[in-house]
Amino acid sequence: MSNPFKQPYRETGTRKSKFFTILFFGLFIFLFLYLFKPFGVGTVKPLWQLFTTIGFGAITAFVLLVFKFLIEPVVVGKNWTLGKNIIWCIVIASSIGAANYLFICIIFKLDFSVKYLLYSVWTAILVGSIPVTIIHIMVYNRMYKNALKEADIPEEKIFWEEEVIITAGNDKNDLRINPKSIIYLCSNDNYVTITLLKGNVINKVTIRGTLKSAEYELRKNTRFIRCHKRYIVNLDYADKIAGHSQNMKIKLLHADELIPVSRSKASFFAGK
Repeated sequence: MSNPFKQPYRETGTRKSKFFTILFFGLFIFLFLYLFKPFGVGTVKPLWQLFTTIGFGAITAFVLLVFKFLIEPVVVGKNWTLGKNIIWCIVIASSIGAANYLFICIIFKLDFSVKYLLYSVWTAILVGSIPVTIIHIMVYNRMYKNALKEADIPEEKIFWEEEVIITAGNDKNDLRINPKSIIYLCSNDNYVTITLLKGNVINKVTIRGTLKSAEYELRKNTRFIRCHKRYIVNLDYADKIAGHSQNMKIKLLHADELIPVSRSKASFFAGK
C-alpha cells in the first residue's frame, strides 16, 4: 500500500481564495487567543489583551502572506508531497512563533531569551495545528474526489439488503436473515457457523454448506469481506487490527474470537 505522505500534493484555489484563507488563519488566531486566553494572555490588562491578540493575528496573516505569495512559489516544485507540505507548515508556524515573540519583546520591552523564543515557536505550532489540520483534510478530500473523477471511479456506496436467504449451497437450510445482524461467518469442513447479534444477544447458527456459497449469497451487501479461507467478516463490526501482514488478526465488536487475516488480504486491512 502506498504511503499517503509521499503522494503528490497540490493546493488548489486561486490567489484570491488563498488570500482569504490567510485572513481566516489570522482571524482564527486572534479569536482563539482573545476568547480562551491561553499561554498567559489572561494575566495582562484587558486593553493589552485586545491589543496583543490583534497583533498576533495580524503578524500571523503577514508571515503567511510572505511565505505563500513570495517564498512558496520558489520553493514548491513538481515533487511536492503531503509529507513535505506538513514539514513546510511547521516551518511557517515556527516563523510565526518567532515573529510573535519579537513583537512581545518590543511592546513589553523584554530582554531576548532563547528559552522563551523556543516556547513561542512551540506555542505557535500547537495553536496553528488546529486550522492547518482542517485545511489539510479539506484539501486532501478535494484531491481524492478529483482523482476519482479523473479516473472515472465511483465513490464507494454502502449497500444493505433488508433480508437475505443464506443456504450456503444447501437449499434445505433456507436461513432468512437481516445481513446487518451478521458479525462474521466461519466454515468448518462442510458446515458454516454464522454469528449474529440480535438486540444485545449473541446467537450462533450452524448450517450445512460452504463458505464460498454463503459469500456469493451475501455479495450485494458491500460490507462483507472474505478475510481468510475460513472467515467472512462484517466490516461494520471491525474494532481493532492487531499484528502485522504475516500474522494479522481482526478484533470484532461483540465477539471474543480474534479473526485471522490471510496474507493476500493483509494490505486491505492495513489501511483500515
